Amino acid sequence: MNHSSQEWAPQAQQPGPYGQTPGPAETVIHVPNKSLRRYDKAAPGEPATTVQQAGPGPQGPPLAYVHVPQDAPKGGRQSRPPFTLSGPNGEPLASVRSVGDGVYEVYGGDGVPLGRITRRGGRTLPWPRRVRWSVRPAQGEGPLAGEVGTGKAWTVFVLISPIYFLCWAVMSAQGALWLLLGEKGEAKKEAAWELEPPTWTRWRRDGEPDPVIEYQTGRKYRLASPRLDPRLAYAQAVLHVWDRA
Repeated sequence: MNHSSQEWAPQAQQPGPYGQTPGPAETVIHVPNKSLRRYDKAAPGEPATTVQQAGPGPQGPPLAYVHVPQDAPKGGRQSRPPFTLSGPNGEPLASVRSVGDGVYEVYGGDGVPLGRITRRGGRTLPWPRRVRWSVRPAQGEGPLAGEVGTGKAWTVFVLISPIYFLCWAVMSAQGALWLLLGEKGEAKKEAAWELEPPTWTRWRRDGEPDPVIEYQTGRKYRLASPRLDPRLAYAQAVLHVWDRA
């Protein structure tokens, strides 16, 4: 289910929490993920990626820059390298560091704790379990929880996976044949098709039906409530999209 950026356009203004400039009650951010894989290749002083406001154009204004130490170990899904968030004018916004086992502590630019983000890995056996994320603010509202993909989407994914792998084997064989014939372009076309697992994620507070953060597709996140510190939302978006980088 795709929604255009126009459908997710910022709404009416609300008083901004946390002593920040008042912002929109609802906005959409975009976090490019390709550069996260190559953070160690970034030029000194350059951000690994940018948190942008999604708009009708190809690229919205920057909201925050993501900096990852070039010499930081790659880690993994349960232990991403530490990173910092700075504002459009270079002001420090937040820092994020792993404390192990999928747990990340988030601090403000002044070093004050903002909250904790936790990732719990999915598994198939002994019973299926989706990847789960939680955001627990240090102050204010209660925690948010979200599971990656819907139950129905994962059911469909599991049912069609055998058909996909059969088609993948056929297309891989065709790609290898094109490569032997020197047709690299055709070989890339055969190898380009892939089946992606469900990704729709909605972070909600316990007992509340409406999501505070929603991810559907395209590395775009809808921030639907001013009650969550945007710095926590940015940190969660970066970690979530890094899972797919």
